[in-house]
Amino acid sequence: MPEGTVHIPSEHQGPGYPDLQREVNYYKKMADAGAGYNIRIDSQVSLLKRSLHQKENGFTILSLLHSVFGSHIQVDDLLTETLKLINTTLKMDRSLIAWQDPDIPATFLPKWVMGFETREVAHLRKYAVDLSSLLASDFHYLLVNKESTADPVIDEIRRAWGFQFFIAVPIRSEGKPVAWMLAGREKEAWPFYPPLNMGDRDTLFAIASFMEAALANAKLYDRLEKANQALEAYNRELEGRVAERTRDLEQRNQDLAIEKKRSDDLLLNILPAETAEELKTYGSSKARMFEQATVMFTDFVNFTTLSAMIPPEQLVAELDFCFRHFDEIITRWGMEKIKTIGDAHMSVGGITGNTCSPADVINAALEIRDFVNVYAREKPVTLQPFFNLRVGIHTGIVVAGIVGLKKFSYDIWGDTVNMAARMQSSSSPGKVNVSESTYLLTENEFTFEPRGKIAAKNKGELLMYFAEHK
Repeated sequence: MPEGTVHIPSEHQGPGYPDLQREVNYYKKMADAGAGYNIRIDSQVSLLKRSLHQKENGFTILSLLHSVFGSHIQVDDLLTETLKLINTTLKMDRSLIAWQDPDIPATFLPKWVMGFETREVAHLRKYAVDLSSLLASDFHYLLVNKESTADPVIDEIRRAWGFQFFIAVPIRSEGKPVAWMLAGREKEAWPFYPPLNMGDRDTLFAIASFMEAALANAKLYDRLEKANQALEAYNRELEGRVAERTRDLEQRNQDLAIEKKRSDDLLLNILPAETAEELKTYGSSKARMFEQATVMFTDFVNFTTLSAMIPPEQLVAELDFCFRHFDEIITRWGMEKIKTIGDAHMSVGGITGNTCSPADVINAALEIRDFVNVYAREKPVTLQPFFNLRVGIHTGIVVAGIVGLKKFSYDIWGDTVNMAARMQSSSSPGKVNVSESTYLLTENEFTFEPRGKIAAKNKGELLMYFAEHK
């Protein structure tokens, strides 16, 4: 039977069988054609969506660059900011700007880099690449993805500068290329790492055009400086004051740039990645409510007394050692650290889109408790009682986010936080105390010791349970 033909069973065959067979096969072909058409339309829509997304990203970068252009006198600051925006907004792994070698005009040396490790940067700046062949070709750019054919220039860039899949576009000054901007990714895999295409190239060309305008503006600024110096012969005292003021402004701009970079680096240390990305992209972050968050508090027993027995430096070192291990444990169980308050450690699971369950939080608590028990045995007998931990856990609704304009702090609010604190203060040394809500969600996963109703400050009597491994 030919492929694509639908066979009609013999019991339904009769005098009109050939006509019926033809009709069935006709509609079968129409259905197949319709399905193929839908697949093609879906593919075209996906490509159009990606193209629109690329243009939106390019517009975002140009808008942000426009907002900082007037505040960056130093070209270094502007180019560094550009690479940072390319990596974050276009989701590139690494980027650089290679400047023309003054001794060999056809070759270029990396001068501004982003996304490389410190040890890689020193290596990069030793290797110049000859890009004269690109300017001599019909296409004054490179677009390298999995479909690209072998090429000596591509191989040299990969060897010297460590790019795998990338786009390279020139930056010109007075019509001549003075630099090349490269941005790329380590891998290509749908849907998170789509192959680089002409839309990405057009975006980088637009950014390069903006950089060309910035360089022209910088040259005008240099000429203005020379004009000011020429006036020195006529009025030395006035020029001295102007120069002093200019130096103050430059230093202030440099200080602001350093502080901004420091703030960006600290941002990822104090905020969840999702919130930090939203803050960098939009300048603000909305608070979110989570229906089932599990909050954990830990607190050392009589730690205030210990602070009077050992030097402050040793006390801080002990806390640092313990909290580093706490942070490692909760991270492994998918939790977010919120803050430390003296010798108390506060963390939460079930927020920022992670899959941390109440059971994961209890497992983390038991692991922290066991770590402290082992660590206490290493201490002198006189200090061992102070290395004893109370842990409290409660599950409920929280609101999470950041507030204020300065010194961002990611925090959580709600009665759930207060309840978790009460669970900790009502716990016993060496015990993990959980609330009724957490118990009901995990009762089949651990061994629980019912404690009955315990009086809690401002909460009345609450059901509590000590949790242990099965």
